[in-house]
Amino acid sequence: MLDIFSSGVTVKGSFMDDHQIPDCFDCDYKNHNVLLCATHETISRINAEKGFKIFQKGEHLFHSGEPADGFYFIKSGLVRTFAHLPSGKEQTFALKNSGDWVGFRDCISESRFNHDAVAMEETHACFVASSLIETLVHDDASFQKEVFRQMAKEWREAEEQVVSLGTKQVHEKVAEILLVLNNAQGNRGQVELKITRDILASLIGTKTETLVRALSDLKARDFIAIEKNKIDILNREALYSLSKIA
Repeated sequence: MLDIFSSGVTVKGSFMDDHQIPDCFDCDYKNHNVLLCATHETISRINAEKGFKIFQKGEHLFHSGEPADGFYFIKSGLVRTFAHLPSGKEQTFALKNSGDWVGFRDCISESRFNHDAVAMEETHACFVASSLIETLVHDDASFQKEVFRQMAKEWREAEEQVVSLGTKQVHEKVAEILLVLNNAQGNRGQVELKITRDILASLIGTKTETLVRALSDLKARDFIAIEKNKIDILNREALYSLSKIA
């Protein structure tokens, strides 16, 4: 993962002035791949040319159909990617957390964004323009390798989602998404639901009432405990077995 962006606090609003943008060389993710392998020149260019923005809850990072002229790296926060269906409903594709890339695939393919991305809570994100990516891929072999790794990661995640939606039963899908969310939130044994149950249902391709029944059933089995917007994982092994995660 291209963990190249640094921490820092700035004011809310549009893209920040240069002196307000975090410094890549003070990055929270400085021990990850690109900062270990990429050239000093590559990191310096990203540091100098990237943008940085704070999105408020409900604010779009981008809309479907807009030119994919770059991608976002999520420094902190939570982002939902989704598409509008002909029925008027929304199909959630993924929830993106700190360290994830958003809009990368469409950026690389030099097309338009094929989905929407919206902040589910205050989100801090760095923006890397597609023109810069193209130059760095050409000039730095290590950076090029990391781009290929990210592309492979997105393809694998898409394939896994198709398999899950097409072959797993509702209880298996619910167990899987709870484990995924728990892992994304630091593997604390508790899932904080920062999204509505409607969105969670769309993420696993089912109806809200079906999701609620499945959660109630897992609670009755003592696999989980539910309290308002928090779910405690009581039997992790049982959820893994049920989810059929490899």
